[in-house]
Amino acid sequence: MCLTGTLLRSVLVVLLLTNTCGKRRCNFKEILDSYRVVILVELQNLARRILVSIYGMTQQIRCQRGGRLQFDLEKPVESMEQLIIHKCSPDYLGKRNSCSAVKKIRGKKRKRNRVIKVIKTLITCWQKLQSIYMLSK
Repeated sequence: MCLTGTLLRSVLVVLLLTNTCGKRRCNFKEILDSYRVVILVELQNLARRILVSIYGMTQQIRCQRGGRLQFDLEKPVESMEQLIIHKCSPDYLGKRNSCSAVKKIRGKKRKRNRVIKVIKTLITCWQKLQSIYMLSK
């Protein structure tokens, strides 16, 4: 979101400078349309990175739990992972991490704290994804 504001300020400064310093008139509509295209591409790239991060975190939780669901918080995370797998192509998400690459956490309390921390991060990522979606509309 700060990136968007910075780019907007830069475009406005360029518009003001070209209007006062240039000998010919600027086509403001053309400049703003170009700005929208650049921002839309940046927002789409950011949304993809966030979605891939969400997918990676859901895989982490799946690998940590082993075979069965231990906490009620893990059920929505598993649903998230299934939804992302169902709606996104494998090329979009990248390769799937193996559970052997994820460091296992020993102890119920540590494992629960780790799951809660990852779920809080997931919530933050979903909020960012929602705000990006609202900006791109």
